[in-house]
Amino acid sequence: MHSYRRNIRGILDELFNNAIKAGATNIEASVNFDGNQVVIRVKDNGEGMDEEQLKEVEKMLSRPRREELEDYYGSLAGQSFQGTGLALVGMMTDKAEIVTEPDKGTEITLYINL
Repeated sequence: MHSYRRNIRGILDELFNNAIKAGATNIEASVNFDGNQVVIRVKDNGEGMDEEQLKEVEKMLSRPRREELEDYYGSLAGQSFQGTGLALVGMMTDKAEIVTEPDKGTEITLYINL
């Protein structure tokens, strides 16, 4: 079994944690296995991000994929991702899309190629 399945919970934990920190009272999540790709989407009604915050999150989520780290960090799926953050999420995913608006919320879509 590919280790991506072990990573999904950790990725969701990190995205939920960030949404809660942003004051979200409504969080919607989906995980879709679409052929040769997993698509993870989390949408919240939190405080959203300004341009500077958005650039920082985009930078973290665009880290190069680290296959050798994926097995190790995937083993942390049952544990909190606190302290490892979005940079690790970026290393476990192939592409990220972020839609955000201050005071309206954020939607993050992550793609993992199989």
